[in-house]
Amino acid sequence: MKKLKDIVDHFVNELKDFYDLNESKSLAYWLIEFKQNLSRSNYLLEQNKKLEVSEYNFYTEALNRLKNYEPIQYIVGETEFKNLTFKLADGCLIPRPETEELVDWILQHEFDNALDIGTGSGCIAVSLAKLSKANIKAIDVCSKALAIARKNAMLNKVSVDFMEMDIFNFREIEKVDVIVSNPPYVLEREKKYMKSNVLDFEPHKALFVKNDDPLIFYKQILFFSEITLKNNGFIFFEINELFKDEMCTLLHRHNFIDIEVKKDLNNKFRMLKATKS
Repeated sequence: MKKLKDIVDHFVNELKDFYDLNESKSLAYWLIEFKQNLSRSNYLLEQNKKLEVSEYNFYTEALNRLKNYEPIQYIVGETEFKNLTFKLADGCLIPRPETEELVDWILQHEFDNALDIGTGSGCIAVSLAKLSKANIKAIDVCSKALAIARKNAMLNKVSVDFMEMDIFNFREIEKVDVIVSNPPYVLEREKKYMKSNVLDFEPHKALFVKNDDPLIFYKQILFFSEITLKNNGFIFFEINELFKDEMCTLLHRHNFIDIEVKKDLNNKFRMLKATKS
């Protein structure tokens, strides 16, 4: 691995016991674009470029981290969401394509202001601020996550009102037209089906809930919505498809109407919308 052109073949060879061929190539090209600022087409024009020591060390370290199944988003410290760049750090969940679909659904509605609960990296809040004219607020219990979210708002040149708040010990804030949340919803018992790149590196507090109370965060958010969401306002959730029926029942109990559950790109019931009556 002395020249730029050697990187892809070297990664494919070194990662053959860890990733399939296409994934290994994609990881190599991702790192090349990040480190050299080269697209695949420009890479072909620059492939004979000799690697400097610092560049060689970067790819070597990245390779070792990939062998430990560390997500590449953490290795490069950023990811893309809604065609926007988001910085990541420990404690921030990696934004998923399914959540992009949730943002798209929200943007199909008219609203003047919105609140993102459990904002993490700020991907939902910042995207809504960037792609709409609405005023956006966001809350999270984690100060480190909020620091990253604020950086992402600055990076994408938007204004979001970030607040540190525990949804289980909340204070009253100005009412909004939209509440959105992607809270923890993966059951503890589902861990056995998950890959090590998630289990070993992503924050468990942002992912998992106890088996005996899977809707704990939704219950509290709906209680919070009684004083924070305007009448006729919308609430949007990302959900565990195992509990879509229970979620609909819960929303009815809190006087929500026009409940709609949608499938995501993987054909799973992952998104829910309802209107406060």
